[in-house]
Amino acid sequence: MKNNSGAGSKVISIILGAIIGGFMWRCRGDGGFGSSWGLYSVGLVLMLLIYHFYGNRKGMKYEMIPLGGLMLGLSVTGYATVLEQLAGVVWSDLPYSGEMLNGLEPVFTGPNGDVYAPIDHISGAVIIFLMAFTLIPLFAFFVTSLFSGKEYKIKHYIIAVAVYMVSQTIFKASLSHFIIQLINPDQVAYAAMGLEECGLEFSSPMSAYMSHFLDRGWTQDIPFFENYYMSIEHISDALAVFALSAYALIFRKDKYTGFGSLILNLLTAVTTTVLTPLVSSHFDSGFFKGVEFPQIFRKFATWGTWEFVTGFFIGLFVMAFLAFTAGKNKENDTCDMSPLIADKKINFAFNFVLTVFILGVTPGRAIGIRFARLLVHTGVLADDEPLGTILTVVLSVIFGVFMIKIMSKNILGKDSNTFDMSPVRFAKIALPSYLGMCFIVYFFFDNVGIRYIKEDITVPIMLVASALIAAIYISLRKMQQRKSIFSYV
Repeated sequence: MKNNSGAGSKVISIILGAIIGGFMWRCRGDGGFGSSWGLYSVGLVLMLLIYHFYGNRKGMKYEMIPLGGLMLGLSVTGYATVLEQLAGVVWSDLPYSGEMLNGLEPVFTGPNGDVYAPIDHISGAVIIFLMAFTLIPLFAFFVTSLFSGKEYKIKHYIIAVAVYMVSQTIFKASLSHFIIQLINPDQVAYAAMGLEECGLEFSSPMSAYMSHFLDRGWTQDIPFFENYYMSIEHISDALAVFALSAYALIFRKDKYTGFGSLILNLLTAVTTTVLTPLVSSHFDSGFFKGVEFPQIFRKFATWGTWEFVTGFFIGLFVMAFLAFTAGKNKENDTCDMSPLIADKKINFAFNFVLTVFILGVTPGRAIGIRFARLLVHTGVLADDEPLGTILTVVLSVIFGVFMIKIMSKNILGKDSNTFDMSPVRFAKIALPSYLGMCFIVYFFFDNVGIRYIKEDITVPIMLVASALIAAIYISLRKMQQRKSIFSYV
């Protein structure tokens, strides 16, 4: 068996990557998925797609699929509070009674007292760029490492995660506070004003941050301070991305991963920054002053639209990068079925935890929570708790028991991998199955998204995306089964 490297297959992989990326990133932002949980699903699906087209390579074992999903979720921070900065405003959902910076009036005050205060729009754009630069850092590192030609073991990924997280923590306690003072001094001043508004006596926003280190919840009760907190997060994460690439370049001697991951992060940063107008509340200030086209987007676009387009470009960039570069590194004639860890018991334990968490708990949580909320919306229940949690636990336990039987038979008995099949075959089964599950829970669970097809443009976009994914994927599989030019065998 050989990987399909034809131009037609590469084009299809890029198209599917873009549409699936958009579909899953929008699911990621909805109830039941959300934050890291949603990103685990995005990462898993993108890994399944990658394996569908490129899975016949040394080192691309089954375990790398759920591990890739985990990697995408590990690096999430949050971005909602800083998106308005590109328009030259900093947002606070808390009332503020004091005077604005330099005597300026707020750009906008909402009915609940939320305030949009003026800042330099170029400084705001820098913060948005840094935020977008850190949407997929560990995932970008992980994916490129699989195609680098260098051998990466579990210990190398543990070191990589440690380098990233330790670096960002160090920067949060040090350099990032001085950087934000340089690139966005107005935001620092507003944070100080918010502390004063609440009667909190700190010598600086940095001292307040350090007194409640890594406690985002504390910042949410202080006007403007959550923006400061999240900006520190984004600056620190961006610096940690370079530390991660330095690990690949210096310690692993791996230019492909070191520079490739930076390229993917940079492409994501550029497009996300440009796409921020889709959800900005203000189009008559900052970069948008006198520009008419964002008004058209705002008339139809929603938060979900922005999420879809963000994921669309992330999926596109990942698959396009592999289409243009993956062929330069050595391929295998057969799938890698060798065990990830030599010790059977340790390999069993590692596979069990990773598989159950990514393939069991993550979708089980989405199904359980959204089904419970569906019962609330239909009037069957008054509250989605504790049923949502109970369903999550029950579904996860059922899957876990099922996996114990399967893995005992395959890993301990046959010296095979988790599902006793090639990773490529597993991807071909799991990809449509997981996407189908996401389709059902997104459109027909919770508040039943399908009912908003006339109210939210994202819903018909998701329907069209679903139809395109199904049509392209079914056609692709039929051609592969006929051993056409797109076939692996």
